[in-house]
Amino acid sequence: MVQLLVTDLSGRHLSDYALQLTDELLQHAYQQFCGIEIIEQIPGYCKTRLKVTDNVDNLSHTLHGGVIYSMLDVTSMFATIAVLQDGEYAITNSFSCNVLSATNRGAWVEFEASIIRNGRNMLFSDCKAFKIGSDGEKKLIATAQLSKFKRQQDLNAV
Repeated sequence: MVQLLVTDLSGRHLSDYALQLTDELLQHAYQQFCGIEIIEQIPGYCKTRLKVTDNVDNLSHTLHGGVIYSMLDVTSMFATIAVLQDGEYAITNSFSCNVLSATNRGAWVEFEASIIRNGRNMLFSDCKAFKIGSDGEKKLIATAQLSKFKRQQDLNAV
């Protein structure tokens, strides 16, 4: 079990609202199916990981590109959740990704997302995915840039 870090050395922490959204997103059926875990989440940053299993691979027994894309988006959302105001939600409106390398079944992959601009209506994030070698070495396998549109939304009403 991965321990979730919800504060950093400067004392920043997640609001109750951010913790609620994080839990709901993490418990969503797709994230559960993929097996994503949060390693660290602080305002404006998140690191997650998953193991490449037969749930998330393709016919060549490597991590499916669609899973790479969606987990970069989900990790970006975890970083975004941590900076939203109560009652606010964000929806991805632009996503650009480059996949650089395949990752075999059985490997661990870490995803990192950093908010690079948090504007009034839009957020922009930079994301990376790394294959973790048996020696702990990280190899960059994908990069992405995302923008998200912020909006007021009562998630309990939908």
